[in-house]
Amino acid sequence: MPRIAIIGGGSAHWTPRLLVDFANTTSLSESDVVLMDTAPGTLPQVSGLADHIAACRGIGLRATATTDLDAALDGAQFVVTGLSVGGFDAMVHDVEIPARYGVRQPVGDSVGPGGIARALRTVPVMVGIARAVERRCPEALLLNVSNPLTALCRAITRTTSVRTVGLCNELVGLTWWLSLLFDVGMHEVDPVVGGVNHLPLVTDLRIGGSDGFGLLRAVLDDPETLANDPIWMAPPPSSHWHKVSSGEKWTKADVLANNRLKLELFRRFGVLPGSSDTHVAEFFPWFVTETSRFGADWSVHHYGIEGHRADKEEDHAELAALLAANEVPPWPSGELVAPLLDAVITGHETCLPVNLPNSGQVLNLEEGPVVECMGLVTSSGVTARDRVEVGGLLGECLRRVVASQETTVEAALGGDRTAVLEAMLTDQLTATLPYEHVVSMTEELLTATAPWLGPVT
Repeated sequence: MPRIAIIGGGSAHWTPRLLVDFANTTSLSESDVVLMDTAPGTLPQVSGLADHIAACRGIGLRATATTDLDAALDGAQFVVTGLSVGGFDAMVHDVEIPARYGVRQPVGDSVGPGGIARALRTVPVMVGIARAVERRCPEALLLNVSNPLTALCRAITRTTSVRTVGLCNELVGLTWWLSLLFDVGMHEVDPVVGGVNHLPLVTDLRIGGSDGFGLLRAVLDDPETLANDPIWMAPPPSSHWHKVSSGEKWTKADVLANNRLKLELFRRFGVLPGSSDTHVAEFFPWFVTETSRFGADWSVHHYGIEGHRADKEEDHAELAALLAANEVPPWPSGELVAPLLDAVITGHETCLPVNLPNSGQVLNLEEGPVVECMGLVTSSGVTARDRVEVGGLLGECLRRVVASQETTVEAALGGDRTAVLEAMLTDQLTATLPYEHVVSMTEELLTATAPWLGPVT
């Protein structure tokens, strides 16, 4: 009976998805789950969901709730961290202050000034959790799903001995839209990856046993050959796709149009970014400009603070629907926590996208920084599957992203105001501003988010 601690367990986004996935996974269906949160308001509801799921399925899944971190960690084999320090009260500054200076962030939680500010207030909390793991359950495997994922995982692996893996499902999205385009199963799409979270860079690709890059280039050279073909499923609303084809059915022309930005980078430079264009745009300042209506001409979706709030409202509506339903959905959420835990528990080797410290899997980066790659998961743990070199322009952009994230972690750990400014100036999105504007914006962000920060000198 696995014991799993979910830190941030009151989340209406993460916890319901994970509990349903646990119920749908034989090795996890009898799990003892501890939900820990410093904001206890939603804990009774999500722990009640576990009881409801167990009753519907007739399984031994159970959840207890606590606000005591040490109690949650005692005896845990696995620790999942899914949290947001400061919530929307802090995030509104991450998004709106940079916008006043001309930096429009489609998401604002991973890189750019918003991602840096989020890291500054979250890194100390995550390191505190990891140090508690060292004290209470040092053999546990920590799985982080919180953003900014790369910086948070790096802070933990840099300061503690805790085995840490970052998990994100953006590459699942890549296999999905490629399966739509080429009429194959998602399991037949096999990318070779080297990058960071929200910028996983695909350097080689197999689709149904064939050269995936060759197939993709053929479509881009003559997009009309597939344009009117219908796809096997319509995109979910959460994808924020825009329909460009005529008629009621979604077609392959829609697939190409809603991945236009990353496909342009692939066509020009031979490397395919693996995340949604909304995330990819934040790493390349050339696409979120006034000329392109801040990415609208590239079909880049901007969440804005209201979009993030709307997502949270939808999460609460879905939680209420689960509690009212007589059946538990039998399909997977698409998140990777349950598949990874299942592989560790059963020993059945599984290949998943993971974020791990670089130990040579991305050859053109120094060892130590956390990178995203395809990983092999067994009962022995998680290791990188491939060794890749990301060349050309995108490789250079990746190097700069890593440099900014490394400086961000240093700033968050040390509370050094100069390091914060250095991280901002190194970030590619922020670097579009005049120097004096970066200085002013940084000071304004630090002042506005001071209630959630440690000392910054």
